[in-house]
Amino acid sequence: MVVLFSVRRNRVWWRALVAVIACGWALMSAFAPPQVQAETARPPAVNVKAAVVYDATDRKILYDKRGDEPMYPASTTKLMTAILLVQHLRPEDLVYISETASRQPRVRLGLRPGTELTAEQALLALIMKSANDVAYGIAETIGGSQAGFARMMNVEARLIGCTHTQFVTPNGLHAEAHTTSAKDIALITAKAVTYPRIVRAMQTPQATIAGKTIRNGNRLLYSPPASIGQFIGGKTGFTSRAMYCLATAVRRPSDGHILVSVVFGAPRKSLMYRETVRLLTWANRMSPSEHSAS
Repeated sequence: MVVLFSVRRNRVWWRALVAVIACGWALMSAFAPPQVQAETARPPAVNVKAAVVYDATDRKILYDKRGDEPMYPASTTKLMTAILLVQHLRPEDLVYISETASRQPRVRLGLRPGTELTAEQALLALIMKSANDVAYGIAETIGGSQAGFARMMNVEARLIGCTHTQFVTPNGLHAEAHTTSAKDIALITAKAVTYPRIVRAMQTPQATIAGKTIRNGNRLLYSPPASIGQFIGGKTGFTSRAMYCLATAVRRPSDGHILVSVVFGAPRKSLMYRETVRLLTWANRMSPSEHSAS
């Protein structure tokens, strides 16, 4: 009580006490940001077989979980099919659906043999519906056969910089030799989103093709969390061997960089999306110094 009484009476001591308290808060504030940054910098542990986050602007890998391990990519394969389509066909060019194409397993658009689609319609069906019959038709139209188109896919993959990729099918249906890696799909995704035609297809919610109305199967298109950045597009995939796969491209608000997330082998569809959101949210919160250090 005597101390408090003397402090109240002595303005000098009171100001000194306030200064000490202010200094203490300043020191706490000075030490707080590194602690917060440390928590932000700690990468999430994701429940998938493999995952990467790739800064396509700086060409740097920000996150890597088994990113170089060859795995089955399921329908993320169709990103390469889309790239070759826009490189070789104009929007009004025709894609022919053969008997073999029409008999591809689901998921398919369900087209009869002899049907012709414009390349733009084929691109929409490929990206939005993940139509296996249309993917095969694109392969035959451009490459003459599945084998011929696979050779073109693999050449393009090498040009993009892929080092663990061997494509066999244009649609990602299971084949033992048809493998790639999360890093390679990140490179392919980054290439795909440089083509406005592909991005438009990725961002189209609904379309009617050959009398069939289709909806885009990528849930992130409809309500992307603000924390992941500006959604550009992506491609989903699933087979019983590959499990759930998802490649996603966003624009980071802080600097405009293009970030690509790839997850392979999620045990459930909901986890495929959840882990993608976690990875991109983490990457968006990294500080500029952490971007450089990655």
